[in-house]
Amino acid sequence: MVSFARIGLMALVLMISANANAQSSSDNSLFDVKRIALIDLSYVLRNAEATTKIRDLLDEKKAEFSQEFQNRETALLNKEREINAQRGLVSQDAFNEAVQLFQGEVAEVQKEIQFKRNSLDQAFQQAQDNLRSLALEIVTAIAQREQLDMVITRETALIFRQDLNISEEVLALLDERTKNARIEVGELPF
Repeated sequence: MVSFARIGLMALVLMISANANAQSSSDNSLFDVKRIALIDLSYVLRNAEATTKIRDLLDEKKAEFSQEFQNRETALLNKEREINAQRGLVSQDAFNEAVQLFQGEVAEVQKEIQFKRNSLDQAFQQAQDNLRSLALEIVTAIAQREQLDMVITRETALIFRQDLNISEEVLALLDERTKNARIEVGELPF
């Protein structure tokens, strides 16, 4: 027990002396940080007008796809009824072949639905990545303009002064830079 206390005391003495040595070094040290800002990037991206535009556009595309696939589902249901109506009128082999072809069509439509959903998700993610990159460019420009030594994310700061937070400024500049941006989701294959 005594040896652990001695080790702890020695470690504390070493830390204090190292801290004193670091403070006595020149003011031009690479590790002197005097100007700090904080950014809540999640907040900025969540509240950006461009994010709302992206979501609205993707919701519109989802509605279009939903309508398209609803029409195809109706056609498939009608086809299924026709096949079932022919059950007693055609040979078992012909019926089984029609069922297999129908199941193949259903599987193909399900693949298309999944592909289009994935494509929309990827389009949203790509747009968010582009927006994030633009936000980081804005943060960099503010850091250079204000001669900031460091910008940290809100997630890494436990306690901070609100006047260090540049999130609202970044959000305003991001909205300004994206207000005339055109957002398009290209035609998807199939």
